[in-house]
Amino acid sequence: MTNETDLTTAIATEIAKQLPVKEALEPPARQTGEILQDIVKAIQLALAPVQLLGALQDRLRHFLDNSVRRVPENNRLTPPPQVLGPIIEAIRYEPQGTEIDAMFSELLSASMDQARVHDAHPAFVAIIRSLSPDEAKILKALAAGPIEHIYSQRLNHERSLFEPGPIEKIDLPDGLAYPDNGHTMVSRLVQLGMASEQPTRAGEAIMDRGKQTGLRNFNEFVLTPWGRQFMRAAAPPAIP
Repeated sequence: MTNETDLTTAIATEIAKQLPVKEALEPPARQTGEILQDIVKAIQLALAPVQLLGALQDRLRHFLDNSVRRVPENNRLTPPPQVLGPIIEAIRYEPQGTEIDAMFSELLSASMDQARVHDAHPAFVAIIRSLSPDEAKILKALAAGPIEHIYSQRLNHERSLFEPGPIEKIDLPDGLAYPDNGHTMVSRLVQLGMASEQPTRAGEAIMDRGKQTGLRNFNEFVLTPWGRQFMRAAAPPAIP
């Protein structure tokens, strides 16, 4: 246990040396030693359930170092424990170099950057952890612009209502592992509050021999304000 405690302290010390020149969110009386203690506590809490094997030691050092170096020196702040701790916990289960790993790293950078810390909401850690790599790619596509969605509905004359019909078009990004699940994944992003669907023009009646049999809808998926904040924190320079 002593060796593990010494290791987490050493890692925290390495990172703390690169950090707080400024402490915009801390009272002036806060000293570097106290700030270091907070970082150490956050790392120790996140790593408490596991033994720090060699691979995890290297992974943690590399991840933290990259996240810090992305922040301009004059902007560096101590990361909030409620962001740092859960991110360290999460990357234990995420392979290095994935879309999700990159989002965790960007979010940590945002939480240490005086210019971006206002976007680094603690809830974003859980959102990233819940995303699939395909969903992360769809979010990046939404940050670049709307995703067009055209679908039809069948008119049930007996019940006087429209029923679900086929999806005619949905502009998903290239490179998805499971493109057939694309609509389901976009719908889940809507449920998470990251995206919303809105019409682009009035629906178009589908006619057969002079009788309406359905309705063609022209919509698009876009990022919500919450989704835009998420992307500013977790995937810059995605959007302003």
